[in-house]
Amino acid sequence: MRRVLIFAIGALALVVLIGVVYIRSVGHDPTVWHVDPLDAPTPDSPNSFRVAPVLLGYEPVTAERIDAPAQIYDANPAIIAQALDQFVLSQPRVERIAGTPETGWMTYVARSERMRYPDYISILVLDLGEGLSTVAIFSRSRFGYGDLGVNRERVEAWLNTLTSFETELPGS
Repeated sequence: MRRVLIFAIGALALVVLIGVVYIRSVGHDPTVWHVDPLDAPTPDSPNSFRVAPVLLGYEPVTAERIDAPAQIYDANPAIIAQALDQFVLSQPRVERIAGTPETGWMTYVARSERMRYPDYISILVLDLGEGLSTVAIFSRSRFGYGDLGVNRERVEAWLNTLTSFETELPGS
C-alpha cells in the first residue's frame, strides 16, 4: 500500500511539473492572439477585460461585451500609439508579439510573476478626426477560468499613462 501511495504522489508531482514547464514555455502564435479588440469574441469565463469606445449618439462600435468605456484623447493616433507602446514595453515580463505603433494595432503578452501564465492584450488606436483619438483594448487570459481582476487592473494601469491626453468630444 505504501508503494502505491508513493507512486501516486510521484506521478502527481510529475504531472504538475510537466504543466508548469508547458505554461512557462508555451509559444505565442500571432495568427491566434493578434485580434481586433472590437471583434474578438468575449470568452464565457470571467478572465478578460475590454475597453472600447461608447460614443454618445452613435451605435455601439462592437457587439461584444464592453467592460469600460474608452476615453477620448486630444492627440493624433500616432502619438497615443507610440506613448502607449513605449510604456507597455517598459513593464516587466511584457513583450509585443504582433503589430506596431505605426499601424496603431499591437498585441502584447504579459506573464504573471510567479507561474508565468500568459495574458494577451490587443490594442487598437482609433482616429476620431480633428486631432482626436481613442483606444480599444481587449485583455484576456490564456489559461484558467478566473483572473482575480488582473486583466482589468493591467488595462487600467496602462491607460492611466494617457490621462494627460484626455479630453471630451465637443457637445458631449
